[in-house]
Amino acid sequence: MLKVFRYVALAGLLVVPSLAAVAQEAHATGPKLDVPQKVKDFGTVPQGKVIEATFQLANEGTGTLEVRAVRPTCGCTVVDFDRKVEPGKTGLVKAKVDTAEFTGPITKSMLVMTNDPNDPTTTLVVKATVQPYLEILPRPLVRFNAIQGEAASNDVTLVADKDREFKVTKVEANVPYLTSSVKALGKDELVPDKGKTQYDISINLAPNAPVGPVNGMVTVFTDYPEAPQVKVRVFGVVRALVHVTPGNIQFGTVESKVKPGRNVFVVNNQEKPIHVTGAKIDDDAFTVGVLPIEAGKRYQITVTVKAEAPAGLHKTVLHINTDDPKFSDLQVQVAANLK
Repeated sequence: MLKVFRYVALAGLLVVPSLAAVAQEAHATGPKLDVPQKVKDFGTVPQGKVIEATFQLANEGTGTLEVRAVRPTCGCTVVDFDRKVEPGKTGLVKAKVDTAEFTGPITKSMLVMTNDPNDPTTTLVVKATVQPYLEILPRPLVRFNAIQGEAASNDVTLVADKDREFKVTKVEANVPYLTSSVKALGKDELVPDKGKTQYDISINLAPNAPVGPVNGMVTVFTDYPEAPQVKVRVFGVVRALVHVTPGNIQFGTVESKVKPGRNVFVVNNQEKPIHVTGAKIDDDAFTVGVLPIEAGKRYQITVTVKAEAPAGLHKTVLHINTDDPKFSDLQVQVAANLK
């Protein structure tokens, strides 16, 4: 690359500018980022408030400032930003911080990456002190580990940070299998060192909740001006009464002569014992074996490829039979590409 330097005559000598001076001169003709306020402190905010912070990005250079990325360091932060800022203009970075799951002092930062050669990465900060005017105890989180067909319930307590009366106006869940009930606590039931108005919130999981993960939100509405809504996250799992895992058998591409095998497990999650009485498969290329691990509770079913099984793609069904009429035929899909 050809580099051109300016030579200055001084007392008969030629003076070559330093590399730093050349870089400075080059920078003077490019973008230059200036952030007037890199830290936004919102003071005390009620828990659950979404903080909205706007940062100004001034371009004091002569070239277009390109904002290549803004990366929050916390998943609770959402950002939007101007991608380009022309010389002499100002762009914006807008951030939102959800305080629903925080209490006390918080600091959330974002990394701003630009094409400013002297300042390619800048950190912006949002600060606040989150005040839970209304608080869920022991925490705004309820976990269920339930069994299919059985109701389950968990209780939390809603308290104020000081002696101030308030009312719960309603409670709503965002999924149909969650319901709630509210009861004002009596004098002898109060959580010590909290406000005199307290409520028991009972969160109930319906018997018809679907098998699988539980993921919901219960919102408590109040007439407390600084905390009109308080959220309780609900998560967990509903386990099938009788569970087969894995739900299917995939051999992939295998050689029949090595007689590969795969296992599935039948797990009984109810108190009543269930016995596996047998197992069969619809394709003669496989054999099936049953091994009781804990009679009435847990069984291992092994599917093995026969050494003489014909080559090709095999898709079939494994039938697991039990002595419970509701689970008399548990079916598992089986697939193998045999060589």
